[in-house]
Amino acid sequence: MHGIGGGMDDITPEQNVVRTLIVDLHDAKNQSLIWREIAQNTLNNNGNKNQQMLQKALTKMMFRQWPTM
Repeated sequence: MHGIGGGMDDITPEQNVVRTLIVDLHDAKNQSLIWREIAQNTLNNNGNKNQQMLQKALTKMMFRQWPTM
C-alpha cells in the first residue's frame, strides 16, 4: 500500500476476541425467565487483566436493577 509521498505503509493485522457473558435468573416454580443481564468485552493476551474485567463486569451487572432480599 502506498502512503502519502509514495512511501510504504505497514499493515499490521490484529485479532480481537470478543466474549459475551449472559446471566439468567429463572423462576423455578413458574419456569420463566425473570431477569437477564448481558456483558460484552474484548479479551486480550493478559489473563490477569481478563480476570479483572470479568470480576468488574459481574460486580457491575449483578443485581444492578434487581432488588436485594
